[in-house]
Amino acid sequence: MSKPRKPYGPNPPGRLHATMIKVLAAEMSDQQRLARGRRYYNEDAVIDIVIGHGSVTAEVRGSRYEPYVVTMEADGGSGVPRRSELWVSCSCPDDTGTGTDLCKHAVASMFALSDEIAIDPGLLDRWRASRRRPAADGVADVTELNSRRRGDVESDADDTPPDHRAPVIPLRGRGSTESGGEDDDAYTERMPIVDDTAEAIAVLLGAPAGAAPPDFPDPEPVSHASLRDPLLRGVLDDALDHLELRWE
Repeated sequence: MSKPRKPYGPNPPGRLHATMIKVLAAEMSDQQRLARGRRYYNEDAVIDIVIGHGSVTAEVRGSRYEPYVVTMEADGGSGVPRRSELWVSCSCPDDTGTGTDLCKHAVASMFALSDEIAIDPGLLDRWRASRRRPAADGVADVTELNSRRRGDVESDADDTPPDHRAPVIPLRGRGSTESGGEDDDAYTERMPIVDDTAEAIAVLLGAPAGAAPPDFPDPEPVSHASLRDPLLRGVLDDALDHLELRWE
């Protein structure tokens, strides 16, 4: 059991990631469920939260005696997950079973999770830690579970990950017997032969001598109309206040 905590002070160390999680919760729910979920969160209806490797489990008080259980599974990676990298489920009747549409209990749990990460940003790395296990364990990783739940793959599909690496084919000349000491037959067996068309394409794609990138004008600020919903407007304004772009 782990009782949810509240951040102390205006600038906790994980405030930016916490705000991004709240934005994600708003993106995955409609306005009515978002408002009710935030009310549950403000009323401390989330009574327990456990952040594990790849999964977060929370208990939320509702209309029945037993609390509802919310599970938030994230694919392995870093930073705040995208919507496509997250699977959320709740034991309440309002859960749609899609994994991407939040009920009010899931919204409250996401807000409680944002508080935990605001206090300790390292918990985000734990949540995004890989859950891959050897095939002998019989347990699929979160990405595969999400795909099976959504019907993208068959449940008895091969667990061996495909090799997406493309073969490397050189577009320039072969080695010579004078410099490398190997004959044409040995080189042909080791490397594929590239035809004249590929050679011509390589020449056309090459940058001309003295080429340089063009000069781009300085960006100008763009003003957008403010959101009508005060809750969404507050979340967006908070996110923009902490947005930082670094051009390297």
